[in-house]
Amino acid sequence: MDRLGWTALAAAAASIPLLTSNTYYLYVAMSVGLLTIVTAGLNVLVGFTGQTSLGHAGLYAFGAYTAALCATRAGLGEWAAIAAAIVVTSVVGAAVAAAALRVSGPYLAMVTIAFGLIVEGVLIEWGSVTGGPGGIFNIPKPALRTHYWTVMLAAALALWLTAKLRRSAWGRAFLAVKSSEVAAESLGLSSYYVRIAAFTVSAAFTGAAGALFTFLNGYISPDSFTLQTSIVFLLALLFGGLGRIAGPVAGSLALTILPELLTRLLDYRLILYGALLLVSIYWLPEGVIGKLSRGRRGAGYRPSPLPSPQRGEGALGPLPHRGRGPQFEPKGEAVRRGLDSQGALLTAGGVSLSFGGVTALAAVDLAVDRGTVHALIGPNGAGKTSLLNVLSGFYAADAGSIALAGRSIVGLHPYAVARRGIARTFQTAQVFGGLSARENVAVGVAGPRLGTVLGALAGTPGARARESAIQARAQALLDALGLGNVAEEPAEALAAGLRRKLEIARALATGPLLLMLDEPAAGLSPAEIAALDEQLTALRQQGGPAVILVEHHMDLVMAVSDRITVLDYGRVIADGAPDAIRRDRAVIEAYLGGAS
Repeated sequence: MDRLGWTALAAAAASIPLLTSNTYYLYVAMSVGLLTIVTAGLNVLVGFTGQTSLGHAGLYAFGAYTAALCATRAGLGEWAAIAAAIVVTSVVGAAVAAAALRVSGPYLAMVTIAFGLIVEGVLIEWGSVTGGPGGIFNIPKPALRTHYWTVMLAAALALWLTAKLRRSAWGRAFLAVKSSEVAAESLGLSSYYVRIAAFTVSAAFTGAAGALFTFLNGYISPDSFTLQTSIVFLLALLFGGLGRIAGPVAGSLALTILPELLTRLLDYRLILYGALLLVSIYWLPEGVIGKLSRGRRGAGYRPSPLPSPQRGEGALGPLPHRGRGPQFEPKGEAVRRGLDSQGALLTAGGVSLSFGGVTALAAVDLAVDRGTVHALIGPNGAGKTSLLNVLSGFYAADAGSIALAGRSIVGLHPYAVARRGIARTFQTAQVFGGLSARENVAVGVAGPRLGTVLGALAGTPGARARESAIQARAQALLDALGLGNVAEEPAEALAAGLRRKLEIARALATGPLLLMLDEPAAGLSPAEIAALDEQLTALRQQGGPAVILVEHHMDLVMAVSDRITVLDYGRVIADGAPDAIRRDRAVIEAYLGGAS
């Protein structure tokens, strides 16, 4: 929705109380506003992180009952009760997320359904607190027109906050985890904690809407917080458009007004919802807003162009720094300063890995020196990628030791390994769909240092300054790798060669001690391979990170490598300088072929 559409929507909302005194119309409009608040929060969870919840009616109930109890028993005013409802619901949401988000997909949906049913049962049975099936009466109600403006402003605030969040490091982290959990963890993001943050934000929005619902009605009962309510919440978001900032508005208008227009068909409401769900899935997979804005990038957001920084000499230009301030210091930089220049950066000893009865790695030893390009070659199925997965924490070795800069990394999660200073790319380029090329690199620049969620939501001056530094760093890296002209393009729409380069830029953005490249030349043209040769050479010359290169293009391997390790059937059959490997009889027979 463009600026004109938002202006028209705001004008329509402002004109309703001026054009009519009919309380029914005001109530319907406020119902749209309340559903907008809930679905704006649900959009953070479902649209941004891809986690389905069918238990948000339970969170809605927590907000409503907390506000009701604060107003009727504690004697708090409306705003204090709303604040209490937001805090309580946020805490409950975080607790539910900590348990529920250990599973995903349909299992998560079932866990959230169970949560909603438990809350509904407690509301009915715990009569001394909740009033039982009869609910809570005599809740102080503000004047209807006054409350109308409160609800409308809260809905506008919810949309503004989600838009701010989408543009922040947290918003990119949410979308990165949704697009590729593996790639996100390789950049130091814990997908589990990122999703907990999304669930907590979503719960806070839902709790606020529940509190406003309480003061709108002056009476609440368990009938308003059933599984059907959760289904309506999710359906409104699906119909409006997942991940679209305006999606909650469109869905809320449809799911509130349409049933009111079809009051004679009240008994068939579930059939109506089912029909809308089918329409959303088969004919409007991107929702109403997605259908209207097809061809536009993202959720109505397009980053503004940044001026390109001054380029230096060399194929990569000078390696950009993260920015000013300790929060942008490269991972491992403090470790790097504390080490002398001698000795191996990464050591692996006796690393073994089996899948059932198949041996992927058998007592592999590897030592990678600082500032070098160390190639890892061998036939298909030799265990090269398996070794990278073990070194980066995605596989747990059956036996062996692994140390980075003298510190063991055995048993660490992938995101923890990444935070120690290891970055990597993948055999199939793992770019984050839904993000531009520059936003992809910005995910790497920020890494796990996302700032506070509240700062991201409010767009505080500190958060804005931080975001400017992140974006400038990302743009500098893109320019350095020759990708500056595609910075605004959707990452998933880039050609294969550009996606490879983008993935390398994103990995370099983390400021790693060790960069692992898994077949970076696969699918590249000869010219692109030559450019990759120049870039790797420049990276080494400019004091960049050590590199482990898994590659089948032997001309590239021999040209850029300082040392080569050869694997065959999971075992090291040779290790040495390129010239020695080229002449090694075992390597020739197993991999290179031909006579020496």
